[in-house]
Amino acid sequence: MLIGREPELEILNQEYRKRKASFTVIYGRRRVGKTTLISEYIKEKPSLFYYATESSLEVQLRQFSSQILDFLGIDYLTRHAFDDFEQVFHFLADHIKRRKIVLVIDEYHKLVKLDKSFSSLLQKIWDTRLGQTRIHLILCGSVMSIMHDELLSYKSPLYGRRTSNIHLKPLKFAHIGRFIKGVSKIDQMNIYASFGTVPKYLELYNSRRSFWQNVASQILDRNSYLYPEVKFLLKDEISQPVTYFTILEIISRGETKIGKIAGKLGVPASYLSRYMQRLNDLDIVEKEVPVTEQWPEKSKFGQYRIKDNFIKFWLHYVFMNQSYLEIGNVEHVLNKVKKSFNQVFVSFAFEQYVKEQLLEHPEHYLGFVPDRIGRWWDNHEEIDLIAIGGKNVAFVECKWQNRKTDYNVYADLMRKSKLVRLDDGLEKTFVIFSKSGFVKGMSKLNQRFYTY
Repeated sequence: MLIGREPELEILNQEYRKRKASFTVIYGRRRVGKTTLISEYIKEKPSLFYYATESSLEVQLRQFSSQILDFLGIDYLTRHAFDDFEQVFHFLADHIKRRKIVLVIDEYHKLVKLDKSFSSLLQKIWDTRLGQTRIHLILCGSVMSIMHDELLSYKSPLYGRRTSNIHLKPLKFAHIGRFIKGVSKIDQMNIYASFGTVPKYLELYNSRRSFWQNVASQILDRNSYLYPEVKFLLKDEISQPVTYFTILEIISRGETKIGKIAGKLGVPASYLSRYMQRLNDLDIVEKEVPVTEQWPEKSKFGQYRIKDNFIKFWLHYVFMNQSYLEIGNVEHVLNKVKKSFNQVFVSFAFEQYVKEQLLEHPEHYLGFVPDRIGRWWDNHEEIDLIAIGGKNVAFVECKWQNRKTDYNVYADLMRKSKLVRLDDGLEKTFVIFSKSGFVKGMSKLNQRFYTY
């Protein structure tokens, strides 16, 4: 199923409509849907899809050559033998002629691991032959560090050749209901806070079973697909992941300031800079500062957070409880999840959901289009979200609780808003999103209140 990838599909179709050569780089983490997107794109188009493996370069040369000859319809008895990939690419360029074709090399990083000069070879072929044809070349891979160094970095041999690039990220909350039919809105939020929105993870969810049964069987069970998933993610990217796992575990326990993280590790804060930068580059961790900060890089309030809900859930409940899970004591860990899940995970996921709604439909929820939306905090207080744009500012509270939201929440939001340093003359709006609705009479306050 191709769900939520319409913009990316249109980018690829625009490349195909060009009358000259085009070159697209597609990258993103494991199981995010790269191959599914490409498969949909190449339907009913003259295309060659090559999936690189970990076989030797000689074996892959034979496989790649064979696919090209099959694609060109060259009879088995008259087939050519190629000494290297350069000859194959030249042969392909000779036979493309004036028709537009698509050549996909998936898992490109595996070829580069086998031959560190492969990107330089491809640059030479592109500049001298393929770039003068009507080919649409797509290089795709899931090891972000290699894809960046080989294709996107200023120092990479192929830098400046691509005509488009797609960083495929997990889906939005709104797509969960399209993937998993028939689940309640409450369970959609539970799924968002635990399984996240990577398409493969959502496909594993069994809508005929309860949410807790899915957590037990698909995440906590040591034989399940998702049980070792985060280890595989880091193993692909990092040769010695012990320090990275320790940093992520500390963050998942609630220590978000660089000084506190360094203190737990017993190292100076400066020692962590390269580790935090690498986790940021891998799209696993991000540094967050209050939305009102004028100089974010210099802010003393910077905090690190794990971006992906599944990784965060896995670290907190799987990684920290492997002693129980490895001996099959799933029920014990599941009980621990039930006790803290709503407070630790769903409440924060609800904030992410609200932010997504404000970005998607700002006029509806805010009455204006903001320039920036984000959290705010100081040493003592915090506000879930503040949206600022033009002459307007909105203070947003997100309440994920089983009781109705009352006037005290609104009064507290107003109180905290007075602590935020903003330009004078901004028109203030107070916005509250509530899981369970509002007590009678709240609508008379003439503010923006929304029930999930």
